[in-house]
Amino acid sequence: MNFLEAYYTLKPIIPRRLQIAVRRQVALRKREKSREVWPIDSAAGKKPEGWPGWPEGKRFALVLTHDVETAKGVAKVRRLAELEMKLGFRSCFNFVPGDYPVPRELREFLTGNGFEIGVHGYTHKKGNLFKSEGFFHEQALGINRFLKEWGAVGFRTPCMYHDLNLIPYLEIQYDSSTFDTDPFEPQPDGVGTIFPFWVPNRNGGGLVELPSTMPQDCTLFIILKEKDTDIWKQKLDWIAGNGGLALLNIHPDYLLFDSRVPKFETYPAYFCEEFFSFISLHYENQYWQPLPKDLAKFWCEWNTNAGGRKSVPVVKGKAMTMNTTKRSPKSKNEGLIWIDLDNTPHVPFFMPIIRELKKQGYEVLLTARDCAQTCGMADLYELEYKRIGRHYGKNKLVKVAGTLFRAFQLGRKINDPKPILALSHGSRAQVIAAFGLRIPSMVIFDYEHAQVLVKPDWVMMPEVISLDSVDFNREKILTYPGIKEDVYVPDFHPDPYIKNKLLIKENELLVTIRPPANEAHYHNPESEKLFDEAVNRLGDIPDVRMVILPRNEGQKERIARTWPGLFSDGRIKFPDQVVDGLNLLWYSDLVISGGGTMNREAAALGVPVYSIFRGKPGDVDRYLAKEGRLILLETVEDVKNKLKIETRTIPETMENTNRVTLNAVVEGILKALN
Repeated sequence: MNFLEAYYTLKPIIPRRLQIAVRRQVALRKREKSREVWPIDSAAGKKPEGWPGWPEGKRFALVLTHDVETAKGVAKVRRLAELEMKLGFRSCFNFVPGDYPVPRELREFLTGNGFEIGVHGYTHKKGNLFKSEGFFHEQALGINRFLKEWGAVGFRTPCMYHDLNLIPYLEIQYDSSTFDTDPFEPQPDGVGTIFPFWVPNRNGGGLVELPSTMPQDCTLFIILKEKDTDIWKQKLDWIAGNGGLALLNIHPDYLLFDSRVPKFETYPAYFCEEFFSFISLHYENQYWQPLPKDLAKFWCEWNTNAGGRKSVPVVKGKAMTMNTTKRSPKSKNEGLIWIDLDNTPHVPFFMPIIRELKKQGYEVLLTARDCAQTCGMADLYELEYKRIGRHYGKNKLVKVAGTLFRAFQLGRKINDPKPILALSHGSRAQVIAAFGLRIPSMVIFDYEHAQVLVKPDWVMMPEVISLDSVDFNREKILTYPGIKEDVYVPDFHPDPYIKNKLLIKENELLVTIRPPANEAHYHNPESEKLFDEAVNRLGDIPDVRMVILPRNEGQKERIARTWPGLFSDGRIKFPDQVVDGLNLLWYSDLVISGGGTMNREAAALGVPVYSIFRGKPGDVDRYLAKEGRLILLETVEDVKNKLKIETRTIPETMENTNRVTLNAVVEGILKALN
């Protein structure tokens, strides 16, 4: 995934001014590197084989389009249309029906005055229309509904993403989501032609592709901060000289119609008026100015009369081919599933899932983030994985930037062969990378309040989590019985020598403690007060031995500094190497944890467990507390009164051997694959 793809993935959460600033910096570097192909790619001027020329012998064709991005743009549509009418032009306005209302009277004003209406995606809020085939077909339902309701026959995708294998599924006569050359777009693979071309479908028909051939207004005046229309004029002169199609896209949203000084994302409307006047004056009677639908009709008729001749565009020096065979799911022995281990608990969780997927004939590719003991645990389990990325601390802006950077790192490593599914337990970076690589993604989670940057294609969660608490398409939500830890606890086999390894005697009471996640976005400092009170209380009991599992070096140093006496006499221990967490919990007399996974692992094992987590409580914790399998310590008084410090009778065998949860999770993954 390149930088632009990563940027457009995170765009919805980036402040608008920062968006513009980032794009400007990237565009300056891109412009210098792209001088040979932008704004003019000389190879794009080649005429199609057998080309008879434009109607009435006109020198070139001129098509005007307008993508209306927001409700602010809708408010400027009539003003722009009146300007064009005054100068003798007509155009097509493309609206986004899922993002704002498009009044009937406005549509009737446009069509009644000779303008055309098209659809510009169903919504701009969900990213790349082609991030997965399933997402495309989901969005296509809304797109096709509004095409029919408005009597529209043309389409352009948000952000100019394009996939000529999927576009023919839309009920349209033409698409205009490609361009001859534009290195500044998130998907910068130009089609290398200034002429329309035919895109066949799977039923012997097809549609006409109308590439945008003039630089977009937002690129010139907002990003590159051009102060005149000279680049438009330069490109138009070249297109006219090669007898091609000049297709211009102007966004009403960015136009400033009064005399105010333009802001950071507006430019004077007189730029458009001046350019339209230039066309009329310098090319009077030399151009054909159809609506896009009329140009598509002309091209379709010529294509048919020419015996179905395809004008195949060129991308990066190679012919662009359209796959005209219907896609089908891969057979089991062809499927590569990419699993990202984003945190330590994900290693044992995915172990049995990997085993079952391999039994089904799938191959598995593992990546792991260098965070806490994730890689150490993966080494302990003898897993083969690619170590990619690290943790970036607790600063929120740095965390977002780090997530974006890791997504970029993942995108560079995961490409060949391309996985059929990206699977994780809450890896934000993987979802972003999969989005950019157009790999379907599934996220398993068990805490409904976790923040996301980009939504995956599928989610899976414990059935105890309320559907009302999850903002996601319910048709793409899968559930499983029990809790996440029930997936791997049945595989656990106790190792009685762990106390010897930790130098803990049989008559000593073992308490395992996991401090709060002080670098997590959901951290509440109240958890640290409860942690301190618990350590102080346990420290007053001579026979108690605390095995504390710090999340980072900072926590480790703070604990050793705060309780030097307990640390020096061995009553607080830090394991000097990665330990099997389940085994440690099994031989503990009680567990105290500021995080979810260790609490639930202890509950699954039947070990007394106390939660000092003070973030927003999740449905799983409430479910376990209601069943008496988890005790919530919410105040310092709770630590004093609810915490029972007593020896536990450890069973000889582990009773939880039910594989219902594992089977349900694997079945959910297979459902998403098929």
